[in-house]
Amino acid sequence: MTAYVPFDEEILIGYDAQGEVVSWCSPRLNNFNGLYMGTSGSGKTWTLRQMIARVYRRGSTFHILDVKGDFMPENFTQTGLSNYVSEDDFNIISFSYFEGGSSLNPLQVPRSQEGGGVVMTIENAKELVYMFNKKLGPKQISYLGEVLKSVYSDFNIDHEDESTWVNKAPTFADVYDKLTLIYQCIASGLDSGSVGSIMNEIGRAKRKTIAGIRKAREEGQDVNSISLGCQETAAEASDVIAGIVKSQLTFENLERNGTGEEWEHWSKETVYSLRDTINQMVESRLFTGEMSKVAQSKINVYDMTNISSAHQQIMMEIIARRTFAMSVLNTKKTGNIDPKFASHILVCDEGKHAKAISKQPLSPVNRIATEGRGFGVGVWMGVQQPDQVTQDQLRNFAFYFLLKTPESSSKEMQRMFGLKPNQLKQLEFRENCQYSAGGKYVCVRQFKED
Repeated sequence: MTAYVPFDEEILIGYDAQGEVVSWCSPRLNNFNGLYMGTSGSGKTWTLRQMIARVYRRGSTFHILDVKGDFMPENFTQTGLSNYVSEDDFNIISFSYFEGGSSLNPLQVPRSQEGGGVVMTIENAKELVYMFNKKLGPKQISYLGEVLKSVYSDFNIDHEDESTWVNKAPTFADVYDKLTLIYQCIASGLDSGSVGSIMNEIGRAKRKTIAGIRKAREEGQDVNSISLGCQETAAEASDVIAGIVKSQLTFENLERNGTGEEWEHWSKETVYSLRDTINQMVESRLFTGEMSKVAQSKINVYDMTNISSAHQQIMMEIIARRTFAMSVLNTKKTGNIDPKFASHILVCDEGKHAKAISKQPLSPVNRIATEGRGFGVGVWMGVQQPDQVTQDQLRNFAFYFLLKTPESSSKEMQRMFGLKPNQLKQLEFRENCQYSAGGKYVCVRQFKED
């Protein structure tokens, strides 16, 4: 599909009891946030698909957090939306713990000041590592902050120089390597330069030896000759390493009372346990594998069906933060502040996950909900019942699809949305909803009469 319709063309939701048209229109909304509420089997996900397909045709890029596999191209086809979207309109980003799975890099610095630069990226990374292993203590998280500063310095990325934020970003594999170096420094009492030189020499010698063995076998040399070649390379490396050790054990060096590096007095055990957590993150492949590429003007589906619930929340946090950063950058480039339609929409059909990562006022989902209007970004949340929505989020939705909810939530629905008991009684599974876009709620058979 390549043909688009104007962003300000109304979307027909249905008709009210008097036969009046009920419609959705982007320019008439206070912001771009929407709430879809309904218990399992109410038609909530079906309604979300209907809106995604129609709003996508109006030019918005979607970012769908899919934890159940409900938003694949075939789901839209089966819903009868082939006239709106085709397989070519989708960009599927699949996460897994195996080779070939996609990954995200939370150490990539957003390329605009609204993202907080290196300082905020480090703070966010510390939060994510703690989410990955909540047994980490304050000292380990403090160490991590200092290590990240050092790693960014190694990559020539400076918080005070915005032009460096576009440089190649480190990954957690680089953080692991740095922690390994620090651990070896503490264990040996040597400075990082010396430890690094020793490890580099060992690596160089090993590569040379392997290459020598391969060449010797091709030439048909016997085992004794090959062994002699290995010993010669080992002797060369030993001489280099011995020279480093001798330079360290001079009177002048020993009189300096330490290496002068900030981590020389760190706890070896604390560094080791932090390193173990970072290693687990690296081995998960979620942060160091094939980097996912978001497609502009596509329906980007982040398939999280093959990773754990805990890891789903971590990836959601990263994706939400990245979506907000992309919107800010797009606004800066175009100069289009307070646009009349959303360039990016984040969709989370599992509201309990969104709520879990929205406990802080400055969490990315909350920032999209409260600040997104000016940057052309919104969040659509699908939840099963009222307690899956925070009060901050509730105040910032511009439109609502309220479908059938459990009887036990009746009073809460009346209190939160001002609905009357007879309005709740009108709701039927997979049949209708109470819809509002800033005005009164009207009962409508959504997308069944267009």
